[in-house]
Amino acid sequence: MALLAMLTLSPSPDARTPVWQGPLGLFGALLTVGAGAVWLSGATAGAVGRAMARRARSAATLIAAERLRDDPWAAARTHAAVLLVTVVGTGFVGLRQSMLELLGRQGRGVEDMEFYTTGLDLAAAAVVVGLLITLTGLAVGTAESLSARRRGLAAQVAAGVPRKVLNRALLLETALPLAPALVLAGIGGLVIGVGYSVLTASVVPWAALLVPLGVYAACLLAAATALPLLGRSLRPGELRHG
Repeated sequence: MALLAMLTLSPSPDARTPVWQGPLGLFGALLTVGAGAVWLSGATAGAVGRAMARRARSAATLIAAERLRDDPWAAARTHAAVLLVTVVGTGFVGLRQSMLELLGRQGRGVEDMEFYTTGLDLAAAAVVVGLLITLTGLAVGTAESLSARRRGLAAQVAAGVPRKVLNRALLLETALPLAPALVLAGIGGLVIGVGYSVLTASVVPWAALLVPLGVYAACLLAAATALPLLGRSLRPGELRHG
């Protein structure tokens, strides 16, 4: 909602244009980019899995590639909310920078600036909370995946696969399909910010590109929180469950 409210500050070239077209257009752009990012996550997971399975030079890469090839859409389901938050977060950072510059050029008073910056800070806090919730979901999804595969993981260890190899494979299962999808989500969010900066003749918000990088690192850390559960899943007793 904060992103839609920012459009009210953009100049209207045609007074006859309905006010609802701007917010509706932005909502459609967010929905399109988000859906595209989710689709890309699943599509590239299968493609990357097949390509890396043929060219893998390490056991961890081969295990991760086979997992992605067998169930590529599992990553898309887990990463859907992460990608949408990335689009919104990247677009918000760009809009915030352009909006503050526009307000500064308009000669707003200190009280007016405080009013807008407070609103922007609250919107940023909401985005951060949304990101934390999605990261929690990612960690839970990774843990559930390990729980569902504990018999197969225990069999791999019994066959001689070291635990550190499985640790790397687990992280690669998150890193490989998420990278291209986050690139698309970041570009989509940047386009929103750049479009607003063009309308307001403000600076291009290149700082928004830091958002996808930060989200990517946070996702890897969230996935790493499931590594302690991996140790419990590798017990030989798990071979008796199926």
